Amino acid sequence: MAAPGAFDKDFGYLMPFLDKVAAATGDLADPAAREELTRLLAEEKVRWQRIRDLLKGASGSGSVSRAAAASVAPALARSSADGINRVAPVMAGLTVGSLKQSR
Repeated sequence: MAAPGAFDKDFGYLMPFLDKVAAATGDLADPAAREELTRLLAEEKVRWQRIRDLLKGASGSGSVSRAAAASVAPALARSSADGINRVAPVMAGLTVGSLKQSR
């Protein structure tokens, strides 16, 4: 196991970098690209947080099953009916509201 805090400086750069990239997704013109990048970054942040926890001594599951991976990752909300474009609402800053325009 790595020494406690051995990677703190690296994670101190990595996590803000991922946040900076996530903030830049709003600048993308293609909505599908925005949604995919948001989803990828949300999943990546979850992975790196888990890596950080494991390095700090959290117990591992040996072989990670889909069920175990799902329990580690936050629940993802569907942003479209086709199930392809998913984003994590908390990390993407999405809110719940009416889809109908008021008259």
